[in-house]
Amino acid sequence: MKNFLKNVRPGIIASLLIIAVSFSCKEDKAPVPQGNLIFYTNYNPEKYDRIDVIVDGKVLGSLSATAAARPECNAPGSASVVSLMLPVGTYAVTGKRYKGGEQVGNWKASSATVTAEECKRIRLVE
Repeated sequence: MKNFLKNVRPGIIASLLIIAVSFSCKEDKAPVPQGNLIFYTNYNPEKYDRIDVIVDGKVLGSLSATAAARPECNAPGSASVVSLMLPVGTYAVTGKRYKGGEQVGNWKASSATVTAEECKRIRLVE
């Protein structure tokens, strides 16, 4: 092995190292599977101005109207529907209800599991 290294030019070794590093740093970006998580409410609209939808501690949308019916999968977001595309996994979900700028209610935190190309609906109820 020592004789081999003595006979190989430093430029060749450097080239081989660059090639090895280039291939080892190549990113393999496979698409992340996602699913649809939909929030809606049948709450009496006289009892709230807005309901914040909270997923893993972050407000990801707000409801300001009551849904007339259960939304379809992949429904677009609107005043009565918060529609989220999220990576597959389990999330902590909750909501906070506001009236006149003051928090007047909240929902106990629960969990929701998002599965690949599936739809999970969560209705915030009175």
